[in-house]
Amino acid sequence: MKFKYFYLLFYIFPACTYSGVIFYLSSLSAFPEEMPSFWGFDKIIHFIEYYIFGYLIIRCFSRWESSAFKLRQAILWTIGIGVFYALTDEWHQSFVPGRDPSLWDAFFDSLGVAFAALTFQGIRNQVKVIKWTENWLERRIKR
Repeated sequence: MKFKYFYLLFYIFPACTYSGVIFYLSSLSAFPEEMPSFWGFDKIIHFIEYYIFGYLIIRCFSRWESSAFKLRQAILWTIGIGVFYALTDEWHQSFVPGRDPSLWDAFFDSLGVAFAALTFQGIRNQVKVIKWTENWLERRIKR
């Protein structure tokens, strides 16, 4: 029972909170200055924003990667959830005064999520502090 609450707090809560932050930022009216178009700074921000979101989503599935829930399935679920959220986020912006939906934004959002899902294992294994922290917390909570 203790591990269940830890799982919710350490894995699910960050992904849900971050999705709320994305929703809030999408609810804000447009900035006064014009953002650059297609290859501009705006698209880089979208990519980074959703890379973080994709990383948080796939972390939720990382608990099952060695069981029947394989890493491949985790990647597919992460990309599916992330792309769906990106599309609904753009649709949500169509109701916000001063904001317009953009398929290019959704495309770069989706690229960020997919890249996070595909690089998760490498990042987690290369950045030892991330792996060590997660393993340490899991060992502590299982006692």
